[in-house]
Amino acid sequence: MALLDEISAKKRALDAARPLPPEVVHGLADWFELELTVACNAVENGELTRDEIVRVLDKGPVLRNRPPVAQRLVANHVNALHLMARLSFQPNGVVTERTMAAFHNVLYQGIDHTAGKYREGPLKEGVAAGSPDPAKVRVSMSALSGWLRRTEPGVETALETHHRFMSVRPFYEGNAAVALLTTNLILNRAGYPPIVVRTDDRDLYFDLVERARTVGDRGPYRDLMLRFLDESLDVCLVASARAMAGHADADAGTDA
Repeated sequence: MALLDEISAKKRALDAARPLPPEVVHGLADWFELELTVACNAVENGELTRDEIVRVLDKGPVLRNRPPVAQRLVANHVNALHLMARLSFQPNGVVTERTMAAFHNVLYQGIDHTAGKYREGPLKEGVAAGSPDPAKVRVSMSALSGWLRRTEPGVETALETHHRFMSVRPFYEGNAAVALLTTNLILNRAGYPPIVVRTDDRDLYFDLVERARTVGDRGPYRDLMLRFLDESLDVCLVASARAMAGHADADAGTDA
């Protein structure tokens, strides 16, 4: 509970600093766009380096001798982030299985003809404990959707949604990317910044997600996700503090 208390305190500090100056908002948006896309590349085994991702974000999927699918996924992920941003400010919007299918459809446009469609067989991506039963996908996603309709957005809702979604893995591939987009949409609607899975934390992230799914030990998974959220709040608070210090210095110079 200590970390959750710290997160709540940082959220109150961030709320007190709002509205943030436009230059801070734009700077944070650019930072999160890059970091979240790097995270998507990592969790979906995209094979691109950070510098290559920056080039794709700047010029599109034009890199020669690099996997075209990985480049397309990076470009598509930016479109998925734009969709997430629009949905974050949708009045009275409810996250449902249609939202998750929309994320997958955007992510895999031009990559896979099953984009946005539930799988009817085993996963393409490797899972240590095997693929969750495809026969249960529709029922499980309907149950998740119904639960979300009855639940207010917040930290616990976001983490529970991620856990339930990754326990089903309704798509042939891209499940982690969709889970994170959905989690971050819920966090954004509750006024929190998105979480970022660092490349160095990728293996730990998958290990703890699987541990929560197969063994039922969700404590380590929850702690990791809370750490990610805490780090994102720190990024926002540091950016806000620097902007305030800059304005204070400017005001002092004007008075002088």
